[in-house]
Amino acid sequence: MTAFLETLGKRVAERWLELILLPGVFWVAVAILAWKRVFNTRALTDLIATKPSPTVVAALLIAASAAGLVATGLGTTTRRLALLRGHWWPARVLTTLRRWRWRRADRKVTAAVAAAVRAAPPNTATVITGPQVADRLARRDAVALEPPERPTWTADQWRALSVRVHRAYGLELTLTWPRLWSVLPEHLRITIATAQNSYVVASTLSGWALLYGVLGVRWWPALPIALAVLVVSLVRTRAATATLCALVESAADLHGRDLAIQLGLEPSGPLSISDGEEISGRLRKDEL
Repeated sequence: MTAFLETLGKRVAERWLELILLPGVFWVAVAILAWKRVFNTRALTDLIATKPSPTVVAALLIAASAAGLVATGLGTTTRRLALLRGHWWPARVLTTLRRWRWRRADRKVTAAVAAAVRAAPPNTATVITGPQVADRLARRDAVALEPPERPTWTADQWRALSVRVHRAYGLELTLTWPRLWSVLPEHLRITIATAQNSYVVASTLSGWALLYGVLGVRWWPALPIALAVLVVSLVRTRAATATLCALVESAADLHGRDLAIQLGLEPSGPLSISDGEEISGRLRKDEL
């Protein structure tokens, strides 16, 4: 038990240092430069060479930690905003634009498939789609895996995950996921937890971008930093979201039957839609 607590404490300390304190120290350094409005190398060297007192060092560390906590809170807010359904008019405009892009890409997929059918030999039951159709499909899926219903790519990706799992197995993923998690093998749970952590870290960068943007009001060199951090956040969040959704869908594909067995259904073959609906009904505790 003692060894477990020591390991846990070490991991917490490492996460605090990596995710909060070190980025916070860098932000505080930029904040000092913004306050001093340092634009030349000599002034910057003099500022670095100044020997601070222990009280000043402690104050800087507290300020860095506070900045890290604020950035973490802003990252959480950003994640929540990105998942909103979007009933107000700017969100509806974004949703309409995403639908238009998806439908345009879908028409190109349909055209490519029709061309492949025409090019196939007569009396061929299976059409070899080829690289052109695969490329069109990839371009459409880059917009959304399902017809867009949300204003952001991230929200549509999570919605598509639920739609695909329900269509294939009749499972309501929001309801069944906590139970499905309990039957997953340890290695898959570790992989999903790692992907979840990457998703949180990537979205937290958006909070740091906002904090650097605040400094940019007083010191313009902070604005390029804010822009760079925001771009990195968007790219990493998108990649982490895609990875996490793929892992969760894989968990349903590979272990949905295990959940059915644990609930006493004992399907004779692969998990069917009726089995999934039965699982969802049991977990809702519906009255029959």
